[in-house]
Amino acid sequence: MFRAPTDADFAVLAEMRRDVSMQAMLMAIPEATDDESVRQWIERRTRDPGGMFRVITDADQKDAIGFIQVSQVNRRNRNGYGAVAVSKRARIPGVGQIAMRELMRAACCDLGLLKLLAEIRVDNFPAIQMNLMSGYSIIGTLEAHFTDAGGKLHDVLLFERLLDPSEFQRASH
Repeated sequence: MFRAPTDADFAVLAEMRRDVSMQAMLMAIPEATDDESVRQWIERRTRDPGGMFRVITDADQKDAIGFIQVSQVNRRNRNGYGAVAVSKRARIPGVGQIAMRELMRAACCDLGLLKLLAEIRVDNFPAIQMNLMSGYSIIGTLEAHFTDAGGKLHDVLLFERLLDPSEFQRASH
């Protein structure tokens, strides 16, 4: 259900990268979304030192339906920023929670992190709910923190989730 991206995933990842409303909720404003720019984005994400980028696949593990990533990793403090994104065409009940669980497991067990952080726009209710249900805590509000493509400022909630390796070892047995 989670793997490194392949060339076969390009169409889905490009569609997600080109989705202006999705990118605005992810607090990203790609400078360019032509094929080469999307390929460069995938390359940067997969080669991020200390980070992680994996494709979420359908049940047959053939088709990409989204991605999970850990970025901005601080090795000394053993933390990083986690994100889950699911294609609008593949909204399957529970897939976000499964992806979030894998994100936390991979951050803890594969990357050795002790904490994940997340910044989420205050109007991104599904992401707020998913993070709270996954054990994240809201630790503050960053006022006027994100400027969207139209120049509008948005407040952002800052979340944290402590990661305990024993939590994920129990679940994997």
